[in-house]
This record gives sequence, C-alpha cells and structure tokens, in this order.
Amino acid sequence: MVAAFDAQAVGADRLEEIPFSGIRKVFDAVAKLEGEGRDVIHWQIGRTDFDTPEHIKQGAAESLARGDVHYAPSTGVPALRKGIAYRTEIDTGVEVNPDTQVIVMAGANEGIMVSMLALVNPGDEVIIAQPNWHHYKSCTALAGGVPVEVMTKEENDFALRAEDIEAVLTPKTKLVCLTSPGNPTGCTIPKSELAKIAELAVQRNFMVMSDEIYARIYYGDAPCAPSIFSQPGMAERTVIINGFSKFYSMDGWRLGWTVASPEITRHLLKIRQYTTVCVNTFIQHGAARGVLEDQAPMEAMTSEFDKRRRVISEGLRAIEGVTLAEPTGAFYAFPNVKVFGDTSGEVADYLLNEHAIATVNGAVFGGEGYLRIAYSCSTEECERGVERLAVALEQLRKG
Repeated sequence: MVAAFDAQAVGADRLEEIPFSGIRKVFDAVAKLEGEGRDVIHWQIGRTDFDTPEHIKQGAAESLARGDVHYAPSTGVPALRKGIAYRTEIDTGVEVNPDTQVIVMAGANEGIMVSMLALVNPGDEVIIAQPNWHHYKSCTALAGGVPVEVMTKEENDFALRAEDIEAVLTPKTKLVCLTSPGNPTGCTIPKSELAKIAELAVQRNFMVMSDEIYARIYYGDAPCAPSIFSQPGMAERTVIINGFSKFYSMDGWRLGWTVASPEITRHLLKIRQYTTVCVNTFIQHGAARGVLEDQAPMEAMTSEFDKRRRVISEGLRAIEGVTLAEPTGAFYAFPNVKVFGDTSGEVADYLLNEHAIATVNGAVFGGEGYLRIAYSCSTEECERGVERLAVALEQLRKG
C-alpha cells in the first residue's frame, strides 16, 4: 500500500513563525471591487505612482544595447557601487569605500534577509519597533532569531527611543532595527534621539540595522532624514538598508543595497553569494545614472508627495475623532481611528466595502486602532479621498 503524500506536513517548521502578507489581502479585495465597477480610492499601495525617470530608463536601455547581459559581480557593478558610496557620503557625511563597503541587492528586502542570516544566531534577540513593516519580524524568525517587539507611542510620533530599547536589552540582544522615516507611520526619529541610541549601542555593544529607503522622501529642513550612521562609533556597527524602489520610483526593477563596514560587508557577501548571487547587469547601469546624474526628477516627485501629505494631514485632522502623528517622511499617514470601531480591521473593512476606500488595517503592522494611508496616488484622488472619508467616518461615528 502506498502512503498518501501530505504536502502540508512537509513544510519546514520555520513557516509556522511567519504569516502571509496582510497587505496582499487588501489588493485582492480591491481588484474584486473594481471588477464590479466601483470607484476605489487607492490608499493601500506602498509604492510611488510615478514612472521611473527617463535618464535611468535610458541608461538601462543603452547598457542592454551594448551587450551588458552577463553576470555582474556579487557586490554589484563598479559604477553603481561608486554611485551608492557617493550618495551615502552626501547623505551621512561618512566616507564610504565603494569596493569594500557596498553590496547591490535584489531589492532592500534581500538586504534585510541577508543581514539577518549573516548576523543573527539562533536565539539572538532582535529589537523591532511596533508598529513597523512586518518583514523585520519575519526575517528575524527565518534566521532563527527572537523578535523583541517594542511598542512606540503616537504622542512620541512613533519614534523608537533609547529608553525603550534599554528597557528590553538583555545579554542576548544582537541587533536593533530602525526605520526612519517609517512605514506605516511616515514619522522620523529625531537626530537627538538617534544620538542617544548610538551612545547606548556603543555602551551595550549591539548592532543597528538602519532602513533608510525613505530617507530622501523627507519634508524636514534638510535634503534627507538624519541617519544613525553619522553618529560617533556607529559606522562600524550599522548596516544601512536602502534601495531604488521609493525615491527613484523603481519598485519593479528590484534593486537595493547595503552599506556597512568592510568587515561586516564580508559577512553579508558570504550569504549573498548563496541567495540571488547578483542583480541583473543592465539595470544596475541604469540605476548608476540615477544616483550619479540629475536628481531633479526625483526631487520633483518628493515635492508632489509633500502636496499630497498636506492634503491628507489637513483632511484627517478636520475629521472629529481622528488624531494623527505628523508624517514627516515617506508617503504614509497613520491616523488613530479607535473611536470608530472595536478594531481597526473592522473600520478598514467598513471603509473598503461600504465606501470603496482602500486602506490597510494598522494591526498588520502591529498598530491596532490605526489605519495606514498611502498617499501614493494623485493629489486629486487624495482630495476626493479625504472628502469621502469624512462622510464615511461621520456615518460610522453616529451609527
């Protein structure tokens, strides 16, 4: 007798530690509504709505035409590594060697996964702010680490503070994950707080993973958000995660990078050689033009996001019962909707099904009671959206 094959049972135990994406469920529901002819407000999409700037596309096309179709170095093509190092020096003030400190990755998420596998031993603890992008927790678990989630507060603009970290430090703490500006909140950790975290990291000897993919979509008084990499003693104990998906509007190109000390970069490279090996060659040449040449198209996109941010922020604050931590970067707002339902999931479902407003339940990011609004749609759609949202929440509040 032949035993029945149980495909469910053969899954690795580590799969029990990670969920399927809660965001993708919203995408499926939106597609169904649009198939029914509904006019949906698209606040669910965590990517820009702009095309990739023309000089970047042209650089990739020229590279393809001249035959750059073979394997690239695992660290990335020299021109792109040079551009990344140059850009990092401008943004952080720290000198970076393109030959020993930069690895080009197949998206920022590969940089996160590679870093976890290279740095985290089974049982090591990784401190992760909540709410935050759920990949940190899942990548930690896949590496055998233990996620230690620390709740941040709306009244502190959702900034992870040094005192929050210190309260959960143990001898097993290996890494602290920072995201600034953050997804889903759009909030930024102030430079003064980064200085305190850096001092604590040096004193207590832990590393920092600094996700800076939204650093240049920043609405403060500087060209980019402050980086902990700039703080004394942190260049040797920080892994910068960054990429082209957001500021350069290249999410479909799947291109990111890491910057770290030469020693840490060698650790990352050993893992990287057994993942995607290298990124496709000709898109790297296009990206090199993006970091080394005209920045005006990307800066114009950021200016448009700032207009939308003001529409969203002003619209949300005008709705009775809604509170909002000021979004200072990225293209997200994270309004508090606790007065409108028992759970934020119920509010998100109501908005989608009854009013065709697509948001993401904040609980997906560890922020129960909040909604993530991605203003990565037109200014006109943002204006229509806040008007529709005001009517929807007023009906819900009265009901």
